[in-house]
Amino acid sequence: MSRAQTISRLRTGQPQLSIGTLTTDDQPAAIQTLVSGDIPLLHVDIMDGIIWSKTTVGPEFVASLDTDLLKDVHLLVDKPENHIAAYAQAGAGIISFSIEYTEDLAATLSLIEQNGPEILRGVSLNPSTDLEQIRGHLEHIDLVILLAIGPDTGSETFFESLPAKVAQLREWKPELLITIDGAVKKNNVGDVAAMGPDFIATGSAVFDGNDAAANIVEMKAFIAAAKK
Repeated sequence: MSRAQTISRLRTGQPQLSIGTLTTDDQPAAIQTLVSGDIPLLHVDIMDGIIWSKTTVGPEFVASLDTDLLKDVHLLVDKPENHIAAYAQAGAGIISFSIEYTEDLAATLSLIEQNGPEILRGVSLNPSTDLEQIRGHLEHIDLVILLAIGPDTGSETFFESLPAKVAQLREWKPELLITIDGAVKKNNVGDVAAMGPDFIATGSAVFDGNDAAANIVEMKAFIAAAKK
């Protein structure tokens, strides 16, 4: 499927969930839960312990995920340009990287295209990062992840700044896909949906507890109610 076809398929006019499964040990069962819940994206946070204190998984893990779901790979790493090829080869459908930690934004975006012209090109912005830093590159960006928390913000969240950022990005590039990520739980997913993103990234809110399928249904109901 071409990049344009993927973008068209993902744009539904209603916020959707991009769900990570790293908090569960049974990946096949977790992925089947997402499929049964009609979730379009499998979100995978890649952390190297440098920018964020946590270390997660690598390209081998991404390659091992046996699914037709679009693998939404989020590179929260230092020098993401050094990792693009490996995750493209691992089957990523979207590769997003933190712009704050790349040496050359334009060159890193170009690397994604060189390694897979069908892969969606994404960027991730910390709460304090000015949108102007990506304005001149939007022609080469398919998706923007707006983080509600940053590596240096502790437990503090910045949801209040996001509606204006979403609106500004929509003005600059109406067809852009936008994800809100960070500290999304069942008790605030409706408020996040009301901010107007295309996707809401979450993981622990779904798989913490006894019934992930029920959590998905509940979160989707909150999203639908927020958009009425």
